[in-house]
Order: sequence, then C-alpha cells, then structure tokens
Amino acid sequence: MMSQSSNVKNFVSSEDGEEFKELVKKHYKGFVHVPARELTPPSFYNDAKKAFERLRDANYYHYDVVMAGGKHCSRTFVKRTLVGCPGITYKYLSLRLFAHPWSGPGAIPMMKSIYNINKSMIEMTKQHSDHGLCDYNLTLINDMPSAAFHSSVGFKEEALYGMGKVSVSWHADSSLQNGSSIGVCHFVPSRKSTPCDWRIALRPSPTSENGASNDVPPVSVRTADGDAYFLLGSFNEKYQHCVLAGSSQHRISSTHRVATTEKDTYQYILRRIKTTLKRLRIELEKDDANIDYRVVLFSQKVLTELEMEWVSQYWLQGSTHNKLHVWWHKPMETLERFWENLEELTHRVYTRCIEASSAMPLAVVVALLEEFKIRQRQRQLWDERRADTVYKKRMKEDQRPIARPQFRDRKDRLSKSLSTAIQKLASVKLSKKISKVEKAKETKSEARPQKTQMSSAGKTWPSNSSKKKGRKRKREK
Repeated sequence: MMSQSSNVKNFVSSEDGEEFKELVKKHYKGFVHVPARELTPPSFYNDAKKAFERLRDANYYHYDVVMAGGKHCSRTFVKRTLVGCPGITYKYLSLRLFAHPWSGPGAIPMMKSIYNINKSMIEMTKQHSDHGLCDYNLTLINDMPSAAFHSSVGFKEEALYGMGKVSVSWHADSSLQNGSSIGVCHFVPSRKSTPCDWRIALRPSPTSENGASNDVPPVSVRTADGDAYFLLGSFNEKYQHCVLAGSSQHRISSTHRVATTEKDTYQYILRRIKTTLKRLRIELEKDDANIDYRVVLFSQKVLTELEMEWVSQYWLQGSTHNKLHVWWHKPMETLERFWENLEELTHRVYTRCIEASSAMPLAVVVALLEEFKIRQRQRQLWDERRADTVYKKRMKEDQRPIARPQFRDRKDRLSKSLSTAIQKLASVKLSKKISKVEKAKETKSEARPQKTQMSSAGKTWPSNSSKKKGRKRKREK
C-alpha cells in the first residue's frame, strides 16, 4: 500500500513490503541496503561504532557555516568532520573542508581506525557487480541530532511528498568522480526503549538526463542501528537522496566517496604555485617589451585561487579548526609563504608597468588590470562573508573567521585594497592605447604612395598635368 500523508503526493516505504521491493528492483537499480548483521567482517559494527564515538568524544565534529547558492550564510544542523587521504579536501556549498589524514606521517591513531573502516567499506562495495569506481579516498562523517533535539528551532517538513522531518534535504553528492559509488554506514545510541526511526529517501533527479524517469514515485527506507547502504556506480548521477530525522536519537553516519582530486588536494595547489613562481621569475629577467602576458595572466589567476580557495577557506573556520587540523599546519605555512612570494613578484610586474619609460606590452597591462579587478571584488566578498552575523549569533568565538592571509605595510607589496593600483593601470592602459593609435596613423601616413590613375588592366595612366604638357608640345610642333 502507498504510504501517504496529508499531502497529495505519495511515496513508497520499506514497510510496504513487496511493493517496495518491486519498485526498487525495477526503478532504483544501484541502491543496496545491507542490515548490520550482514556486514563484514563480523567485527565491523563494533569497530566502526567505537571509532565514530571516539571522534565525537574528542570534539572533532563541528557545525559548518555554508553559503547555499553562494549568497546567504547559514549554520548547518549537522556537525561534521572530514577524514581521508593526506592532503585531500572536499568542497560543498562554497565551503572547503580539509581532511584529517587517515594514513601516512602525521596520521593519529583515531584517524587510522577510520582508514580500516574505509577498507572494509570498499570490500563490501566490491561484492556487487555494478560497483563502478569504489576506491574511496575520503569519508564525510556526520553527527546528526534528532528532531527532538532541535524542537526549539524545528526541522522543516519534507514539503513535496509529506515524508516527515528532514535532517538533510534533497540533493545529489557533488565533487565526485563520474561513475563512482557511495557507501554509507550509520549508528545510533543503543536504547532499547526508543525505536530507531531514521530513514533515507530516494527519488529520480528532477534534472536527470541519464535514464531516470520522473514518473517513478520516491521511496523511503528505514535504517536500523549499524545498517549500511550503497549507491552503486552512476546512481548518484541519476537520483537524489535526503535524510529523514529520527524522533529522539542522534545518528552518526560515515559517507565514503571517491572525490575528485584534479583541483582539491594540497599536492595540486602546491604544484601549481611552484610552476607559477618559476615561470614568473624567468619572465621578470627579460626586458619589458619581451614579457609574455600569458605568464602574467596565469600567475594572477593562481594568486587569486591560492588566496581565496585555500588560505581564506582554511582560516574562515576559526582557531579550533586550526588546532584540530595538526597535519595541515605545515602545508598552510607553506601556502601562505608562497602567497607572499607571489605578492612580491606581482608588485614587481605592477611597478614596471606604471613606470613612465615602460615598454611593457599593452596585453600585460590589460591582464594585470583585469585580474586586479577580480581580486579586489573577491576580497570585498570575503570581508562581507567573515563579517556575517551568523558567526556572532550561532558560532562560538573559537569557531569564528580569522582574516588571513595577513597584509603587511611594506614597500615591496601592494596593499589589500587594489583601488589605487587599478586606477593607475587603467591610466597606463589608456595612454598605451592612444600611443598605439597615433603610431599607427604615422606609419600609415609614411607608407601612403603618390596618387596615380590605374587602368582596368592595371597600367598606370599619365596624370592630368602630364596630359596638358603633351598637348602643349603638339601645338608647338
């Protein structure tokens, strides 16, 4: 029988027996729900539950302040932490999370236990033939409060199908490799007196073009303490899921993923910076006229990326975030030192551009000017974000933003505000354009040939004065 609420929309629940099983088999291929008693190895349940509770007791789970749509700041209902391969990060809703490493030098025992859990999740995923990519490189661990915990604020009702209170709204996980699986295990405190009524819900993605039909009704699945479920292969690309809050118990879940690593690792940004510094230093050894604007443009894009996507993102999350992320201390010191190096080289390029005798190509001036405008705007937006009232109202003082990188008043650095530099570069740009136009006119004037009349056959006809002289000579004869 269809489960339904006062809303007109319906959904099928796991309590609906055969109807649910047939619907999942036919339309939700790639979703697998595994009860706790069937997980392997047999020690998985106890090992995983203890590991996640140790992280909770050590205060590793924290609220995030995110920007849905990149516009408005809000604090999450869920506390989270990220654990994964050394140097990996994960970005969602305009916030970059920095992973605690689960292996290698600097990994602490608590995180190494998560690595062992991850290996088991990989093995369990591979038991299914359509598992796709499943060498999980990180897990996002969520500490979700019950609906009762948030009674003063209140979870929102699932508005489309009347499924109940929503802890995590409809979404598909982002920043994942195409065709990769997702493995989730979850745990709740053992209280026999209260039922475990946490549920997950699935529906075809409204924007899917991969074969999932929007006519298929959504489903909800009750998940007991210790259960796991898997979204195999490209399932996440075709379907959305949400988490329906339990009535009285907290839930800790671990979501294992194959995250993209093209732009989201410390190793990536480090390589990019080193390449930029090397190329820009070589360019600055050349005469002004020979500097390649493409190198300057690339260096400025990397500088903006480093400042906004790494340094600002890291310190946005406060002093406790830095205290807990011990592995990241040295990498962040390195990134901020390289940021200063790039700022110093940028100042050198800028100074040479605005010198009166500069022969710097117009393209270099334009590249610098346009990237300065972008960086100026980004700095303004970051100042606004750090000053958002949500931090003062809903975050502890040690979880509030720290303004980094630090701008120092030095002669070999540009100031934080680039307004003056932008004005001077705009003036140089205009001057060079005018000079270029005038030079083009002079060149055109010098190259202009004397006027001659051409026949249609391409022969030069005598001028009018020549014709008159010829007629005069005839008369004299």
